[in-house]
Amino acid sequence: MTYPNFDVLKMQYSWGKMFMTDEFLAAYVPLGTITADQYKEITGTDYKPAEA
Repeated sequence: MTYPNFDVLKMQYSWGKMFMTDEFLAAYVPLGTITADQYKEITGTDYKPAEA
């Protein structure tokens, strides 16, 4: 099991922007921890890869 997983990230995001920003959460998509669809489920917005 990968930690943090989807459920943990969703809970942490619900604690507010001081704890988990959209940008911080987005970093977990390229790592494979969550999918782009799961990112959208948590944030309500589409995942956009960070610009280099």
